Order: sequence, then C-alpha cells, then structure tokens
Amino acid sequence: MIRQLKLYNARNDLIDLVNERWIFGTEPEDLGVEISNEMFNVNANAVISEEELLSKSLKLTMYYGLEKIQEYKAYNTFVNFLNYPPYTFIYSNDSIEDYRRECVLNTITKPDINLDGVLIGELILDFTTPFYKEISERYSPYEDSIGDGKIYAGDNKPRNLIANPNFENNMQDWDYSGDLEGKYQVLTPTTDKPNSNILKLTSSNNKQSSFMNLFNHQVVKGERLSFRVDIKADSNPDYDRPVINVSFGEADRNYKYSDFGITSSSDFKTGSISFVAPTDGIFSLMLLNQNLSTAAEMSTYFREPMLISGDISDLPIDFYSGKPFNSDYVYPYIYESDYNGKSGVFNIENNSIYIGSSKGSPVEITVHGPCTNPYWEILEGSKILQSDGYNIDVPEGYRLVVSSIVQNQRVKLIAPDGTVSDVYKQQDLTRSNFVTIPEGLSTLAFHNVNEVTFKYREEYVTV
Repeated sequence: MIRQLKLYNARNDLIDLVNERWIFGTEPEDLGVEISNEMFNVNANAVISEEELLSKSLKLTMYYGLEKIQEYKAYNTFVNFLNYPPYTFIYSNDSIEDYRRECVLNTITKPDINLDGVLIGELILDFTTPFYKEISERYSPYEDSIGDGKIYAGDNKPRNLIANPNFENNMQDWDYSGDLEGKYQVLTPTTDKPNSNILKLTSSNNKQSSFMNLFNHQVVKGERLSFRVDIKADSNPDYDRPVINVSFGEADRNYKYSDFGITSSSDFKTGSISFVAPTDGIFSLMLLNQNLSTAAEMSTYFREPMLISGDISDLPIDFYSGKPFNSDYVYPYIYESDYNGKSGVFNIENNSIYIGSSKGSPVEITVHGPCTNPYWEILEGSKILQSDGYNIDVPEGYRLVVSSIVQNQRVKLIAPDGTVSDVYKQQDLTRSNFVTIPEGLSTLAFHNVNEVTFKYREEYVTV
C-alpha cells in the first residue's frame, strides 16, 4: 500500500498528492523500470547489441475540491504550486521511506466538474533522475585541544612502524639483497638534520641493490598505510626508475622517483605516498637503488623512513629526534585515530540498483579552506579507479564545491560573501575528472584538505 507521494517545488513548498483534504491523486502508474533492448538473431539465439534505460513518467488521476477548498480554487492553487519547477518527488511505502526523484511537468488536464461535484484530471510528471537517497559524510581534522603539549603515542596513535629508522647498529632489522657488486654505506648526519643517519645504496650498471625492513607488520585488506622518506639521487639520468617497493603478501608495487616528486639530484627531498592493502598478509618495504643506465656506478640516499597506519595527513611533521623505535615515542601534537572517515579516508558501501543501466553514483564534494591543491581518489583495494583535483588555493572561509550530479555538474569557488567563481579550468589535468561512487565497496580518500563535507546519491532505477 502506498503511504506517501509528496511533491516539492523549487520554492520548497510541499503538497502530499495522496493525503491532502482538497486534492487527491489515485492510480499511480510507471513507478517501475523499462529497458529497451536492441537484439539480433544468431540461429536460435539472440544477442543484445544495445541496452537503453527509458525515461519514465509518473501518471496520476487527480481529484480537486474534495474538502475545504472549492474545486476550481483547488485546481488553481495546484497550478500555482507547479509554477515553480523543477520538482522533487518523494515516495514512501511500508518497506521504504523517503526515496527522492527529480521531475518536471509533462501534462495537467482540466475537464469540467463531474456529477459528483469535483474536478477530475490527469497529471503526468517526467522523471529526470532515478530514485535516490542522499548519504552525507564529513571530515574535520582533530584539533590540538591542549595547545602544543606533547602526548605519548599508544597503540591507537600514529607511530613509526619501521624498525630502526635511523639505520643504526650495522643496519640491524634491515636485510641487504641484490647486486653483489653494489655496496651500502651508513653516512653521518648532515647539518640540516643532525640526528639522522643516511643510508647510501650504490649499484653498478643494469643492476639493483636493496634493503628490506624486517618488521613483519600484519595488514588486512582495505587498511591504509602511508610512507614518508627523505631521498636524494646521485648521477641519475632516469627519475622514472623504482626506489621503493611495497609488498602485501602476494601483491607488490614499485614507486618511482617521480612518484615522490624527485626530479633532480641536488639535495634531499621529502616524499610521501599512501596506499591501501589489496589483500591480507605480511607487509614489507624495500629501499631500492636500481641502475638502469650504463653508468658504472649510481647511488640513492635515504634518510628517516617512516611508515604509519593511516593517511598521509596523519604523518607527523617532525617525527624523529634520534630516538629508537618504540610504541611510546613522544609526538609534539595530538594525532587522529584511523576509524572510518577520521583521517579523510572513507570506506563506502554503495547499494545502488542500476540493473546494468549505469555505473557509479554522483557525488557533491565541498572542500572548506584553508588548503592548497586539494585532490581525492576513488580506490578499489590498492587500485585507483578515478581521481579529481584542483590546482588552487582555497582561503579560509572559502568553499570549493565540485559536483558530478548530471543535472548540476559544477566546479565553483564560493567566497564568504557568497560570490561564486567558476574554477573548472584549474582542474588538475593529470586526473580523471568528475568522480562517481562505484557500486559495492570502495574507498574515497582526500588529500591536501582541511575540512571536507560530501554527499553522494545511492540511486535506484526502481524501488
């Protein structure tokens, strides 16, 4: 039994089409789904060459002037309501509640009064979206409520998972492998970081030398890890060669100099990466020097490797002061725990029903300043499916609004006084443009952001 058929106009006025005392709709039609299949025959079988979801309409028989309002006045009141399109249709029954659908007017008829003293006519509304419900989330960085005081990092606080991050005691907890003609050296610190030893890996031409850290960290599928290290290249003409290898059980991936933003060998550069475990397993990390050139010797320098559970935004700015690895290391700030959404990483289960007619649900993302060059990624395990980002400064009090909703696609920078600027041209062209949320399980990860709100539409072609 239908419980509610509500209709909002663009002014947010509301009429309940089946529960008002002066207007009443009956015999609703076309709340289902219709798909056009173009097929051709192959002997006794048929092959589908094209499938198309057909636009649907809501059809109602309308009664005007049942109670309270004279019939012609009731009709004119409804017409005045329809004068402010588009409309939002809300459907509820005994098993679902408040599913929305955008629509516009197709037909409204007005016959004369019938023998029962009421006006009876037809109303047809054309739908422009599937049914949907909006799901909203928010990420706000955890503020240091006790000022600049230090806290101890317990089991649920970000801490360095790398054993022996300072390359002490003849590389204890590190295992050398690779080029037997290569070599390694532990160099004394430089003046910019006087407490941090430096690992120098050297390889001969077309060979590789590497060190693996043996800390045996167990990961579970979907866990996010972030890694940061200081890197310097020496006599290196190729910045697309691997320098870091991460492994999750049977799955592994190489990261190149260019992934860390390394494009010169003049000095150390701090680089960070973030990844999601694609499977359960033991995580391992390897520092590489891979000499793919014909140079007799080529070196890579590493300093202060740090790995934490969580997002890059959780990485402490200044984590190492010559202290050994332990779970009670003192950090100068309060850091966030890594439950869903807290570090800007959201695990999403999208239960949309498209029956093969579409892929991915639209999402509207609002980035609140201050921040610079914000970007976000949709991941399935460790695979990046989609990404979007903008080369822009979002000042404090401003909002960057990015929407992939088909009827309202936009990229706007909104000032505190309400002034709106179109900033689509400042999109990072290395990314895949507007993102959508895939059906099933996925991860939405934000980077270089301060506060973020977003809402996506879980959509249903029929309910």
